[in-house]
This record gives sequence, structure tokens and C-alpha cells, in this order.
Amino acid sequence: MGFKDNRDSRSRKEKRKKDRLTVTIIGVVIYSIVLIAVMVGSYIAVKAIFRNYDQKTAIADAEPEEVTTTPTPVPEAEPESEPEEIPAGSHEMDQQEIDEAQEGVVDYSKELFKPGKRTKKLKWKDTVFSRIENVREPAEAKVNTYDYKRVSVRLPDNRSSEYKVYTDPDTKAVEKITEVYNSGEMLEVVDYYYDNGNINYVSEYKAFIDNPVNISSTKIESRYYFANDCLVRYLYCKDGEATDYNVYDIDTYSKGTVDQYDYLETDMINRAYIVYNVAPSLKETETLYGYVMDEFSMPMEDAKIVVRSESDGSTVAESVTDGDGYYKIVIDCTDDETYSVTASKDTLTDVGVYGITARFGSGKYSVEPIYMGYTNNVTTYPSQFVVRDATDPNVPLSGAGIMIRRGLNNRTGEVMQTGALDDNGTGTVALTSGSYTAEISKGGYETLFMSVIIRPDHQFAIGFAMPDVAENTYRAVVSWESAPLDLCAKAISSDQGRVITSPVDSLGLTTAECVTIDNAGTDDYRFYVTDFGSISTADVMSYNMTGSCAYVDVYNSDGLIGKFHVPVASAGVVWEAFEIRNNKLLPINSYFYAVDDDALWKTK
Repeated sequence: MGFKDNRDSRSRKEKRKKDRLTVTIIGVVIYSIVLIAVMVGSYIAVKAIFRNYDQKTAIADAEPEEVTTTPTPVPEAEPESEPEEIPAGSHEMDQQEIDEAQEGVVDYSKELFKPGKRTKKLKWKDTVFSRIENVREPAEAKVNTYDYKRVSVRLPDNRSSEYKVYTDPDTKAVEKITEVYNSGEMLEVVDYYYDNGNINYVSEYKAFIDNPVNISSTKIESRYYFANDCLVRYLYCKDGEATDYNVYDIDTYSKGTVDQYDYLETDMINRAYIVYNVAPSLKETETLYGYVMDEFSMPMEDAKIVVRSESDGSTVAESVTDGDGYYKIVIDCTDDETYSVTASKDTLTDVGVYGITARFGSGKYSVEPIYMGYTNNVTTYPSQFVVRDATDPNVPLSGAGIMIRRGLNNRTGEVMQTGALDDNGTGTVALTSGSYTAEISKGGYETLFMSVIIRPDHQFAIGFAMPDVAENTYRAVVSWESAPLDLCAKAISSDQGRVITSPVDSLGLTTAECVTIDNAGTDDYRFYVTDFGSISTADVMSYNMTGSCAYVDVYNSDGLIGKFHVPVASAGVVWEAFEIRNNKLLPINSYFYAVDDDALWKTK
């Protein structure tokens, strides 16, 4: 009995041990499952936090008004009393300072304006940027409809700054000014935004070429946010990483950081208000420049240059060429006037260049080279014409009529000779040395006005006729003589919303590219021609394009509305010929010898 009882007791103890072991194992398993679940849940939560942070950082690059790139939230507490608003008109320069600037020199080193009283409770208010810009739909941005002014000034270091002034057509308030400063190595571009005369927001970046930049791009290095003339936030972006500095954290920064913050605030406040006072007050002008040569391509020194109004024939300006045959004349801009440039010199036949516009918003007008024939040379040359379809250079313009006038871009003067093109789009007319215009007309095509230069060593002309252009459409065709030069034409809209290129590649014997812009009435477009071949070989100081005799003819449903000639004797690989803004064609004629390292310039 005793032995059995002991055995039963041991059996019960072993059973209890097994039960406890089972419970322990089950508990460990459950605990492990719970622990894993907690870890997974934590991972998901942390990932969500960082995803939200990344999204906020991306928004910071896209929209200044929503930006927050630091995990520490902006304090929500409002100031006990709102800071007093700075009244309009309290940032005026002394008239003497403005007069000095209007004479051509702007000095930012003069401390004319100081920051306002700083308080850590100040907050930036997006009163301008989002109202006039449109990050998601650049073509719909209100700023595209603003009145536009383009002026230039010299700085004390003899370099230049160009201002683009955007004015609300309804309120007449200047709300944006873009400054493009040529530092010699790069362009430094600054966009200033003003609210009722007070600086509100500034963005800053560098580039080799003045071209539209997406306002959400990481190319914008610095963003400044102002309230009551105080810098309340500074965002610096480098290599895709943003660093954020805020006035409410100013006490936590090192002395060096605070000193830099103070410097940026003082410098930008002063500069922004100097620009605001100077840029809108400057007189808007356009620079006409070009070269004069004889029929042997020799520069003509001391040739007389006269600029006349085409409406009444009055003389607007006069000059003479230098030893290189070069001249430069500055004239006032007006939206309802065209001008002619006439070159004259003893023993040479006078040559006129007609239909030159100087619209508000214009920059420079590169007058095509003028070749003058000698009056005693009556030799005639069998001058050959070749004309093809601008949209398909393989299609000849057969059966078209030819009318010849003296001078360049002469569309209405006396006709001196006529002719016709054969089935191959070619024709021959006997001409003496000099500069002419050939009017080519055929049903279904816009009238073509070709520049014709005849010299003993140059007795041909190549043209590209544009098929009729539909309403609300612009077409630009770039053509050149030298082949197989690989030029590339492209129109770039505001913020690079659209980049339009030709469906025909110019590589090979084709010497024309056509670009169609179908919504220029709503968006702003800038037209560029690039020497793609030289860019590809890194020969950015090439003279290939400048010596190619390249032209750009621009058409809309009214016909030919603008002619532009590549600037002569200019090293470089990118030519900005013109801009279409508010349905107006504005001459630009800027030339660049370096390109940014991105696909915009390094691909077709």
C-alpha cells in the first residue's frame, strides 16, 4: 500500500510538472507572437512616420507655402498681438539713388534698407506665391498674363544684371521681379515676390543658361521667407538634401549660424528693396547690333548706320561701324512701331534691313549681316534658289512664284525681278552682288520672304516655306546653309511644363527643323537653337552655329511675324532667339557658351 501511494504521488507530481511545462511553453509562444506583432507594428508605424516626413520634404521643394522639412512642428500658438503690418510705400529709395541707378549703375553694397524688428512669433504668410504661380499646372499660372518689362543695368564690377518685371495688369502692382546677374562664370538668378510693396518670398539658383526652371526643382538652392521685413525661415538645398533654419529656433543655433542668418536677412532685405525701387523705374530699350561687309566679305569701317521709323520715316538714331564693321545702337521700346536700319558708304550700294520690332519686354536684336556691293561692279550672277517644305524638307515647293526686292526683309518695296520655281523647287535669277529679299508665294503656304546674299563666291539661297498655320498656333522654322551641322530647335514653356522639339532630326543633309506651339496664348514659351554636335563633343566654345547663317522664321495665322538671325562672331552652343509671351513675339538673342549638366541640353 505504501509503495503504491508513493508511486501515485510521484505520478501526480510528474503530471503537474508536465502541465506547468506545457503552460510555460504555451506562454513563451504567445509572448513571442505578441512581441513579433509589436515589433512589426512599430516598424510599420516608424515607416509611416518617415514616409510622411519624406512627403513633407518633397512638398518643401514643390510649394513654399506648405514646406516643412524638420520633424519639429512649427509652434501653433499665435502671437499675443499680431505684429504691425508694414504699410505700402515705406520702402522708397531716395530720388538721387534712383537717378544714379537710371544712369546705369546699381550698387547693392550701399545699405539703404534694414530688417524689421525680429520676433520669434512671426510667421510667413503665402500671400503672393501661390496666387500668381501654379506648381501643378504651370501653363495656368496667373503670372503668365502679367505685363512684362525687361531692363538691364551695370553693377560696380562692370558686369550686368537684367531685370524682368511682372506687373498685375488689373492692380498695376509689381508682384514679381526676376534678376539675372552675369557673374562671369555662371548666371545667378533671383526671383523676388512682393506683397503690396513688401518683400514676401525669394528663391535663388545658379545656371549656365537663362531658361525656365521648374519652381519645385531642387536646382533652386535657397528659399527665403519673410514677414514684416524679417527672415522667418531659410531653406537651403544642396545635392538633393534640404537644411531648414527657422526664426523660432534661433536661440538653439550656434553663434556662427546666427551670424550667417543675420547676414542673409540683412543682405536680402537691402537687395530686394533696391531692386523693387530701381527695376520698375528704368527705361525699357532694345539694342540693335550687327556687322557690315563688302561683297568680298571684308569688314567695312566707318559705314554710316541710320535707324528710321517705318511709320513716318523719321530718323531715330545714327552711328558708324568700327574697324571690324561692327555697330551697336540702343533705341526705345514701343509696341506699335517697326524700324529700318540702313547702311551706306562711298562707292558701295546702300542696303536697308526692314521690319525690325522693339517691343516692350524685348532684349537684343541681332541684325543679320549686311553685304554691300560696289557701285561699279555691274556683273550679274546666275543666282539659284532652292525652296522646300518647312515641315518636310524632302518635299520641294514646285511651281511657286518669285519676286525680288532690294534690301533684307523687304516685303513691300519695288519689285526689281520676277521668276518661278520648277518641279524640283529650284529657280534661277540673274543678280548683281548685294543683299536682296525673295518673296516666294504658292497656294496652301504662308508667303516666304527669303534673305538672298549674292557675292562672287556665294550665288545661291535656300528657303523653307511654311504650310498655312492654323489659328492660335505658332510655328518656328530654323534653317541654315552649312551641312551636316547638327542643330536642334526646341521651345520650352514656363517651369519646363512642355519641351517641344522638331519631329524631323537635322542630322545629315537636312538643314531645317520646325517646331509647332499650339497653346502659346495661355503659356509662356522661349525658343532655343542648340549646336548639338558641339555639345556632344564638349566643344562649347565652337563657332559652328554662329557661322552657319542660321535663321529662325516665326509664323502664325497672319503669316510671317518675325525673322531672327544667329548672332555673328559669337562662340557658343546655345542661342535663345525669342520669347512668346501674352501672344507677343519678343526678340531675345542671347548666346551661351556653357550648358547645364542635364538632359534639357544634352539630349534631343
